[in-house]
Amino acid sequence: MKSPKCDLELEDAILNDTIPVKYCPKSEGFWISAKDYEAWLANLPLWYAPEEILPYYNQFENFVPSLFDGKAGFCPECGAYLSRTRINIKQPFYIERCMSCGGTWFDNGEEWKILEELGLHTKINEIFSSQWQAKVRQHQQEMISRETLIETLGEEIAEYIFQLTDLLENHPQADCAATYMLRRFENKRKELNGKFSMNSQSE
Repeated sequence: MKSPKCDLELEDAILNDTIPVKYCPKSEGFWISAKDYEAWLANLPLWYAPEEILPYYNQFENFVPSLFDGKAGFCPECGAYLSRTRINIKQPFYIERCMSCGGTWFDNGEEWKILEELGLHTKINEIFSSQWQAKVRQHQQEMISRETLIETLGEEIAEYIFQLTDLLENHPQADCAATYMLRRFENKRKELNGKFSMNSQSE
């Protein structure tokens, strides 16, 4: 069985003292077969269900992706083209999966450790789905919006808005509050425009 990234023979190894993997000594990447991954999941304690940390696009600033991260490859088990999914931390990286046999390739051990910290190492089957990708994009967009609001209005005012939003989010009449604020802003804008118009005419 050869590495999908450097065509070197993979060696037997153990991940976290529990998961059998095929390891590439040159690229430091490793392959987890679907059978071994599912067996590991099945043997996890019932209480072990790590919570996924979202969003996470601005985390792990010191991580540097593998030099092999940008290179696509073929499944070392069945030869099918590996599908790639992006993990959008500060320095994004890809993990790759064979959609035919279900095995997964990691370019190095740091990628697995990051997935562990994010609570994703038990969700490999999920993170290649379009639903998961959509959820991640939504959370990341929310964080970008929050940061933009803080930069525009300042932390103090932004915090008031966040608190009010949290308070109203599940309220059945939340749209009334939004309508009220928009009407206030619109009236103020008209008032200011009217004053500007009068000043221009007087000149």
